[in-house]
Amino acid sequence: MEQALLDFIEQQYGNEEIAQKFSVPCISALAEVAFQEMVAQLPKGCVCPFCMRLVGQSGSGKTTQLLPAVEYVFQQTNLSPVFLAVRNFVPHHPHLEAIRQQYGENLLRENTNAFALSLLVLVFEKCVQRRYPIVFEVTLQSPLFEAHIHALLKENDYACDYQCLAIAKKDSDAWIQTRYLATQRHVSPKSAQFFFETLTPSLKFLQTIRLPNRFFIWSRYRLDPDVSSCQDPFLLEKVEQARLENNQPAFEEDVLRETKKQFLSRFYAQHPII
Repeated sequence: MEQALLDFIEQQYGNEEIAQKFSVPCISALAEVAFQEMVAQLPKGCVCPFCMRLVGQSGSGKTTQLLPAVEYVFQQTNLSPVFLAVRNFVPHHPHLEAIRQQYGENLLRENTNAFALSLLVLVFEKCVQRRYPIVFEVTLQSPLFEAHIHALLKENDYACDYQCLAIAKKDSDAWIQTRYLATQRHVSPKSAQFFFETLTPSLKFLQTIRLPNRFFIWSRYRLDPDVSSCQDPFLLEKVEQARLENNQPAFEEDVLRETKKQFLSRFYAQHPII
């Protein structure tokens, strides 16, 4: 991984006190262990250069709506992807219990985000180099991050579809607060705000890439997505419109989840993954 990318991750998600007290000098070795664990259960010969990217702010429904729908699509196509999400790499931190004991469970994710995202990117590199199908549940980051990801995809002849959950900031903030009251899980204002600050530059960067891809824009206020492409000159405007469609009651989450399953099942039956 490029040093500039590591520096970005540490600057955006790191905690200087955590980094000094609980340094991880052997993250590349941990990445190999994590990679081997993730692919151990996959069928032999599981090769398909395709990446499904799930993007959206906290509370938009990436884990509760999109992930089940995408899992359903892969099951129907008899593909077994590697599922990469930041939360999956937190347990690999060698000082996890010490961080938990000193700072508490509610700050565990916040205090390990930089480590987990760095480890995820290293495992992503290994998956792409070996051409595994991938579900990449990492929301849009800075153009520096996106450029690294797309250089890897392009070098290894990957197609990449985006499933974007557009959400207004007030809805995201309300969900984060509801989760905090229920679980005490803390999300710093810096992290919560970052998605909205980087949305425009990251989408503008995506419009410059040249990969076979589609861009699905989902809103909680309508059931079917706007299916576009990264090269759509109105991509940013379409995402912004969907993000602010909140002048009517939102659909219930189980309805949103099931309709995503059915829509994506029909779509990929007619338009194969690659």
